[in-house]
Amino acid sequence: MSAPTGQFHRLSIGQNMPHTALPSRAARAGRPDSSDDSDREDDSSSESSSTGEEEEEESSDEQSESTSASVLAPSGITYDLSQLDSESEARALVGLSGCFDVVNCRSTPAGYAFQLLDRPQVHIGSESSTCTCSVFQDRPDGACQHIFWLVDQLHGCFLPTPQSTEVTLTPDGRPDRLPPIEDLLKGKLKSVATQLKWQCLGDEEDGMTRTEKVRDIFSAFSKRTLPEDTRRDLTETIEQARTAEQCVVQGDFEATMFRLAVHDDAVFNSLCKAMPAGACAAIYFDKLQEQTCRLLNDFDRYCKTGELPADPVSPDFGIEVNDVVTQLQRSVSRIAVNIAARAPHGSEGAAEALVSLLESVVARNNDPLEGNALGRQSFHGEDEDQRNLYHLLIGSVETDSETDARHFVLNALDALPPVDLHQCANRLRDILRKIEVNRAPKPYLLHLGSLIRIAESAAATAMGSGQKRPAAGNGNSGGYSKRTR
Repeated sequence: MSAPTGQFHRLSIGQNMPHTALPSRAARAGRPDSSDDSDREDDSSSESSSTGEEEEEESSDEQSESTSASVLAPSGITYDLSQLDSESEARALVGLSGCFDVVNCRSTPAGYAFQLLDRPQVHIGSESSTCTCSVFQDRPDGACQHIFWLVDQLHGCFLPTPQSTEVTLTPDGRPDRLPPIEDLLKGKLKSVATQLKWQCLGDEEDGMTRTEKVRDIFSAFSKRTLPEDTRRDLTETIEQARTAEQCVVQGDFEATMFRLAVHDDAVFNSLCKAMPAGACAAIYFDKLQEQTCRLLNDFDRYCKTGELPADPVSPDFGIEVNDVVTQLQRSVSRIAVNIAARAPHGSEGAAEALVSLLESVVARNNDPLEGNALGRQSFHGEDEDQRNLYHLLIGSVETDSETDARHFVLNALDALPPVDLHQCANRLRDILRKIEVNRAPKPYLLHLGSLIRIAESAAATAMGSGQKRPAAGNGNSGGYSKRTR
């Protein structure tokens, strides 16, 4: 197949498509005329004597034939273009006979984004595909050359024998009778990028998507706000691909910068340099530790004086004992999730936050209303155990099996590498001594003892090999397997 781009010598990626007549199907396919030289002479003689009406009829036949043309794409798939109007057909021919460079690709909350050289960005979603190029912006009801080319490239990765495939191309760039490309890409973007030699930004194999990373960076500049508590509207409008101009939110600098970081690689990379992943992880676990400490202090003050916090840790929760238990459990869950999502960064900070919280709860094995200034006997008619944080979160010998299985804090400590536990080995042993006196459930004691042995073994190994501790906030430098107990 000869490239049809010669018919579009005035077309550039940044311009609108010219409304020009397309060549016949035979000319597109590069097939030679079947007539010999004498036939051409006869045709020439006949042509010179033809009327204007015959020429007009011939031109009409040629245009009719062009709209039913097929084209063999670089992927090996043959596309029937008969369902396209003249402008969409021109775009398809330029795309399917051209070659574009993909700078990088990544997954997004609503699909997949592909950054092409010279700035165009194509976004493929479940409902539609969009592009930031001017051709698509001038007529967004149909695919541009970039979308036609990209969808063909991607489908070629999933068809075992594309040479035998012939499909009709629709105006939105999707071949009929083939599965939606966004469904085929699920969980396979990295392998497809490797096959096509494109750079994948790694959102699929990383624990955090690009949007989550941007949210994490923004929250790192806040003294108290965690990523999970940032403005929800910031992430509700980032699905569609946008140009830099389209990222502007009038009167809202934060929303504008958030969109730019999600959609503009240069902005995103600059923010990552200013606030790298290791720093974000250290800040995150420090904030969580500070929040749990402040929450427990607020609870103590409320029990002693009845004073409500002027600036509660979480406006969604009260300061009653059940609210505090729920918030502490949620904090441990957040730490556990972020240990995995941020690995290998921040594991040392996570260990510090978890062990400090465990120490604080073990120290509160008492009736929080004892000696309160108001002479209060209960909050809502509960007994002493029902407002004892230690009893509610760790339990006692009489605790049922459901509480035993929870193993407050210990399950999260399981996810940490031993090298970051050995710094806390002595503190964990002190905790074990205290909960043995407090008659903690036997499964909990055994679990904590197992963690201590692992931590002390890691400490002995590190001393014997002369290993140095990694820089604070960076976590371990390599991967590790989750420990079993």
